[in-house]
Amino acid sequence: MKITVHYDFTQQELAGEMDVVELPEGARLGELLRIIDTKIVNAGNDKSIDTTYKTTLVGGGLNGCVVFINGAAPGKLLEQELHDGDDIEFVYGFCGG
Repeated sequence: MKITVHYDFTQQELAGEMDVVELPEGARLGELLRIIDTKIVNAGNDKSIDTTYKTTLVGGGLNGCVVFINGAAPGKLLEQELHDGDDIEFVYGFCGG
């Protein structure tokens, strides 16, 4: 399945504005976030940019303040099951993350 990801301005220098990620059916939000974080950390290492406040996860929880799936906050957070065509958006500015 294909999931569209829209990155927050804090991530865009490393991940770009958006991405389409292919995942197996039944994948959960936490799995997608780990894939995204690997991309962000690798790009940060390549560009010598600190990724502390740019990753999506920290200590097993969300690093950013808000993540939306199809315009709504997920009820199960990291365990939320994703579906083909889902649209993910990160917004960090609400808490200064």
